[in-house]
Amino acid sequence: MSRKQTTQHPRCRLAFTLIELLVVVAIIILLISILLPSLKRAKEQSRTVVCRANIRQVAMAFLLYGQDYGAIPGTYWQGEIDTDWSGRNNRKYLAHPDRYHHPIETSVLWRYMNHEDRILACPTAHREANTFYDYTVPIRIHGARIDLPWKMLYPPDPRRPRENRQFFRGIILLLEEDRIFYNELYDDGSWAWFDQFSHRHFGECNIGYLDGSVDTFQAPQGINPDVEERADLKARNVKIEINGKVYPIHDASRDRFGWINRVH
Repeated sequence: MSRKQTTQHPRCRLAFTLIELLVVVAIIILLISILLPSLKRAKEQSRTVVCRANIRQVAMAFLLYGQDYGAIPGTYWQGEIDTDWSGRNNRKYLAHPDRYHHPIETSVLWRYMNHEDRILACPTAHREANTFYDYTVPIRIHGARIDLPWKMLYPPDPRRPRENRQFFRGIILLLEEDRIFYNELYDDGSWAWFDQFSHRHFGECNIGYLDGSVDTFQAPQGINPDVEERADLKARNVKIEINGKVYPIHDASRDRFGWINRVH
């Protein structure tokens, strides 16, 4: 009788072991933890670029208006000319706010902005806290000619406002205002008194200048960003130098439209 020859085959593995699965999951989690900050940073960088482009478009509207009329509009109601750039305090808006999707529709800049209010919104801020504006205009540059050579300066340490002042590259036209101080309370498109710069883009904000250029700026700030501190750079700390003399930009009560062109 012949003997049956049998061959033994190794048992096939049809699944991972629990340990192998845990190792794979751990590797995936590690890769995500490494890549996620980079992805977030790349996303914020793209938002910063969009924000800067928005400021450039709004600044261009100011420049085009300035070329047509000899001076830029400003903040608040300025007599019969009614040129609050933001529209918030123009008589047309105040009389019938319900007729407009956004106050900028009553601004003299509206037609220069291609009827697009979305360019007033920084994609990082989402324009939720302040409703209307992420960008704002220093209150006393209303009526400025677009070719003015003056510069603005600020103290690197606001606790010592007269020491070691540094210059911005030119006259600030537009800037990103801090959400808490005080754009939540006063969403009027103006920057004055205790208002502050935003720090929303990696600790910096975008600034548009009167000559149409755009740059980033990291404003001095105290330890706690949610608390107003003496070390925070405020609008009242920013000055403008005209022919060797220094003037505040935070208070519009003393000077009217176009004062900046007549100072000698």
